[in-house]
Amino acid sequence: MKKCMVMYASSTGNTEQMAMAIAEQARKEGAEVVLCTASTLPAAELPTITHWALGCSAHGVEELDEAEFMPALEQIEPYLRGKPVLLFGSYGWGAGAYMKPWEERTRLIGGILCGEGFVFEGAPVEAAVEEGRQRAKTLLAQ
Repeated sequence: MKKCMVMYASSTGNTEQMAMAIAEQARKEGAEVVLCTASTLPAAELPTITHWALGCSAHGVEELDEAEFMPALEQIEPYLRGKPVLLFGSYGWGAGAYMKPWEERTRLIGGILCGEGFVFEGAPVEAAVEEGRQRAKTLLAQ
């Protein structure tokens, strides 16, 4: 059985909304889903995860959140090797430029990216939510 962790950090709730949509779709695809914030990462689950959906909103000068998200990301990175990974997040300005370095970091540690990272501006409109659902389908198809 596929087991998908949807882990996110969301400062405004926008990335959280997308995480919820991705988790819901993953369940519809038949996966067992572990939905958590980066600060509530269930370490005991990490070795059992087969698919990863990771969300973080842009912080500072288009960077990943250093306080909450980065410590969790560093903890899970060894478990990403050879596994399908979906990256997503929201931004307020800068067009989501933080996603490219995150994609490269994921590739370097051996994660299998499910396409480019998915970014959206502000609160996710219905078209963005639908894109998130489609990305979840793609993730679980691997």
